[in-house]
Amino acid sequence: MRLFDPFEELRKMQERVARLLEEFDRFTTTEITVPIDVIDEDDKIRVVADLPGFNKENIEVFIEDSDLIIRAHRKEEVKEKGKNYIRQERKYGEVYRRVALPVEVDVEKIKARYNNGVLEIELPKVAVRERKVIKIE
Repeated sequence: MRLFDPFEELRKMQERVARLLEEFDRFTTTEITVPIDVIDEDDKIRVVADLPGFNKENIEVFIEDSDLIIRAHRKEEVKEKGKNYIRQERKYGEVYRRVALPVEVDVEKIKARYNNGVLEIELPKVAVRERKVIKIE
């Protein structure tokens, strides 16, 4: 005969609640933000974004209303029958980031590279036009 251990029951309850919260988080977290650095260099703005685990083909970069948009998606892998997942924490779905650009950029000359989970975007600044004083007659 085992003695009743209230602490053992409490530990079991904590484990059940933790599993329930993990499941809830997995189903409610569909959109993840993209961590970025925005660097102002002399003639360009450089944006560096962490996108680990994505394929280059599933990443979109575009300009909309003077904002830089980064969007990527990763499909959930099909669970194989017979595999017993003890834990499944990798996130699937879409990530999205909208960055207000601090200056006007030349959209025709934007370059983007993706290597080892890091997306680097170079946005050349539009040359500042000199101020022209108009003589009043």
